[in-house]
Amino acid sequence: MHHTLTDSYPIYLMLLSFIILIIALYISFTNKTALKASIVESAIDCIMMFNSNGRIIEFNPAAEAIFGYERKEALRLTLIDFLFEKDDQETTFLNLLFTAKDETIIGKRIELKAFRSDGSLFPAEITITSIPYKGKHVYTAYLRDLTEKKKSEEMIQQLAYFDLLTGLPNRNQFTQLFHDTLNNAILHNQSLALLFLDVNRFKLINDTLGHPLGDLVLQKFSALLSESLFEQGIVSRLSGDEFVILHPFGNRKSAALQAEKIIQQLEAPFQIDGRNVFVSTSIGISLYPIDGEDPGVLLKNADQAMYLAKERGGNHYYFYEQEMSVIYSRRSACEQSLRTAIDHNELYLMYQPKFHIPTGKIIGVEALLRWDSHELGSISPKEFIPIAEESGQIIAIGKWVLHTACVQMKKWQDAGMEPVPIAVNISAVQFHQEDLVTMILEILHQNELEAQYLELEITESAAMNNGLSCMEKLYALKRMGVKISVDDFGTGYSSLSYLHKSPVDTLKIDKTIVQDIFTGISASSIIEAIMAMSHSLKLSVIAVGVETHEQLTFLERVGCQNIQGYLFSVPLTAQLFEKSYVIHDANASPNAL
Repeated sequence: MHHTLTDSYPIYLMLLSFIILIIALYISFTNKTALKASIVESAIDCIMMFNSNGRIIEFNPAAEAIFGYERKEALRLTLIDFLFEKDDQETTFLNLLFTAKDETIIGKRIELKAFRSDGSLFPAEITITSIPYKGKHVYTAYLRDLTEKKKSEEMIQQLAYFDLLTGLPNRNQFTQLFHDTLNNAILHNQSLALLFLDVNRFKLINDTLGHPLGDLVLQKFSALLSESLFEQGIVSRLSGDEFVILHPFGNRKSAALQAEKIIQQLEAPFQIDGRNVFVSTSIGISLYPIDGEDPGVLLKNADQAMYLAKERGGNHYYFYEQEMSVIYSRRSACEQSLRTAIDHNELYLMYQPKFHIPTGKIIGVEALLRWDSHELGSISPKEFIPIAEESGQIIAIGKWVLHTACVQMKKWQDAGMEPVPIAVNISAVQFHQEDLVTMILEILHQNELEAQYLELEITESAAMNNGLSCMEKLYALKRMGVKISVDDFGTGYSSLSYLHKSPVDTLKIDKTIVQDIFTGISASSIIEAIMAMSHSLKLSVIAVGVETHEQLTFLERVGCQNIQGYLFSVPLTAQLFEKSYVIHDANASPNAL
C-alpha cells in the first residue's frame, strides 16, 4: 500500500508545525531587532539616524546625554540647522550630502564643532554610513565627544612647549621661536636683540627660605618680566632661574631700555607669605647681526655677558664683547678642573693666627682654602669659590676643608700647642645641607677633636637670611660646643633683635671697614657702634685686615682687643705655622712675624 505524508501525520499537526515555524521565525526576527535596538540604546558613542533631507529619525541615549536633547525633541530637528556650525567647512560637506547627494564624506572620520541644546560648542568626531531603504538612503552618524581628548592634547602641548611653574614658553618653544624670528630678521635685513637673565643668588634663596618659596620667587619674577616686556617681545624660561627675552627689531638702545626697566622694577621687594623678599638680576645682551648670525652663538654670547654682570656684583646689564669669550672660557675651565681638584690633591689650606692684643697670645687660627691647579695654575678664592657654590661642588670641597682643618688642629694639639679654636668658613650653600650637623659631629669624633676647638664662620647676609631649619642647625652646633662667628660684619644689615636671638659668639669686623678707618668718618663710627653693641649683647669682637699701627692704635682705643691681619701674620702653610707658633708657642707674640 502506498502511504502519503498525510497518512502518517494528521492535518492538524501539519498546521501546528507550520504555525510554530512562523512563530519561531517571528521570534528570531524580533530578537534580532531587539538585539540591534539594545546595541544602539546601550552604545557609549552618540548614534543618530537621519533621512536624505537631514531630518533625524533615530537618536540614542548617548546622543541625548551629549547634546542635551530628549529623543522626542531631536526627532523634530535636522542635523544641519540645529546641531552644527552652519559656516563650518565640514558642515558644508554635510549640505552637499543632502542637496547634491555627494557621498564623498561617507565612511570618513571628520572633526568639527557641534552645538549642545544650551548653545555651547564642543569638539566632536563624526563618521557617517549609508544604507538603502525602500529606494532611498538612510544615514547613520556615529559621533564622539572629543572634549576630554582635546584637553589631553592641550595638556601634552602645554608640557611640551610651556613651563609648568611660570606658564612661560619653555626651552623647546623658545628654540623654535628664536629660529623663526632670526630667519625672518635675516630675510628682511632686520636687527634682533636677545637678553639673558639670571636671578642673583637664587640658590641661596632656595637654601635659606626653602624651595616652595623659591618657586614663588620665580613665579613673581616671571610675572614681572611679562609685565615689563616691550611690544613684540617674547619672554621664556630656559631652566632653573635662567630666563631669556627675545626682541624682534631690537637694537642696542631698545635692549638697554628694556634691561633698565626690569632692574628698576626689581627695586621694590616681592611680597611673599607676608615677608619682603628682595630680588635682583644680572642681564647679558647680544645683538644680531653684530654678535652672531646663529641662534646658538647669540645665546652663548648673551650668557657670557650675563656672567660678567654677575661677577661684577649683579643688578647690572652688559652687552656682549669679544673679550668676554676669554672670561667665559676661563670660568668653564675652572669649573671643569675644580671637579677633580680634591682627587688630584690640588687644594690645600693656609693658616692665619688671631691675636689677643693685651697678652700677645694666639686666641685662634683661621683655615683659608687655596687652589693650585695643575692645568690653570694658582687661582684666587674670589674666583673659584663662587664657581664652586653655583655648581654645587662647594658641598664636597667644604667637607674636605672641615676634615683637613680638624686633622691639622688635633695634630698641633698633640704636638704641644695650647688648644685654641680653628675657624672654617662655611658657605651659605654648604651650611644648609641637610646632614651638616651630623657630618661635623662625625668629623670631630673621627679626629678626637673637642667641639669647642672648632669655629664656623658664616657671612652676615647668610646669617640674616637663615630660615627656621637653618637656625635650628646653628643652635644644634652651639649646643655641641662649636663656636659660631659672623664674618664680614658691618657690610650687611644685621639687627639687634636678630643678634640677640642667634647663637653667635663672635663678630668679625670686615677688613674693608678697618682699612677705611682714616679715610672716612663713617668707618670709624661703624666700628665704635659695633663695639658698643657687642658689649651690650656680650659678644666677642675681632677686627680683620689690620695692616698698620695706626689702625691698631684706633682699635685699642675703642676697646677692640682681638686682631687678625698682615700686621701680625700673613697666612702660613701648615709647616711654617707649626714652626712659628706650635713648637715655640709659649714665646709667641703679635710681633713674631
